[in-house]
Amino acid sequence: MSDTYDHDEELNSHWDAVLLGDAAAYAQVHARLYPLLFRYGLAILGDGDLAEDAVQEVFIRIWTKKSAIGPTRNLRAFFFASLRRHCLNQLRSLKTLQVLTAPGPDIEFSPEDIIISEESAAARRNAIAQYLNQLPRRQKEALYLRFYESLSYDEIAAIMKVNYQSVVNLVHKAIAQLRKWMGQLPLWWLLWQVF
Repeated sequence: MSDTYDHDEELNSHWDAVLLGDAAAYAQVHARLYPLLFRYGLAILGDGDLAEDAVQEVFIRIWTKKSAIGPTRNLRAFFFASLRRHCLNQLRSLKTLQVLTAPGPDIEFSPEDIIISEESAAARRNAIAQYLNQLPRRQKEALYLRFYESLSYDEIAAIMKVNYQSVVNLVHKAIAQLRKWMGQLPLWWLLWQVF
């Protein structure tokens, strides 16, 4: 947890330099956040090219509006929220073009993301992926952000634009449902199998 805090402090210090026009500091922010944002964009949009374009557009937009944005308390959460908003707008515009029909982020937990080498473990992971894909979208998104991206409940609340308790409830309901479907497995084991 302190490691994440140290990275966030480092990002915030880079952002302070960015506000003064330091392009090298922005390159450091980009290098640190790009892989995380790309995975999140890919999970929402389901297409690597669209996700890459979305992440780059967010980085460009934030660079051009950096002085209007000013200092921010949690830069990582700000970027995630910006990307989420951009992806949802992109999904809405694609839906009106009848290219995609997804009404919101529908994170798919594919077996490829969670398979390990042993066949028995792979079968368990396939079953878990099927259960995860049966969860409501918002529960899947909250689980993804909490356990795959290791974001705090406060950060997830800011990204999803809901209050803290709603995020806790989404994660709790998702885990309770998974336990109901899979039996009373220890929480650590279930999450270790998935993430």
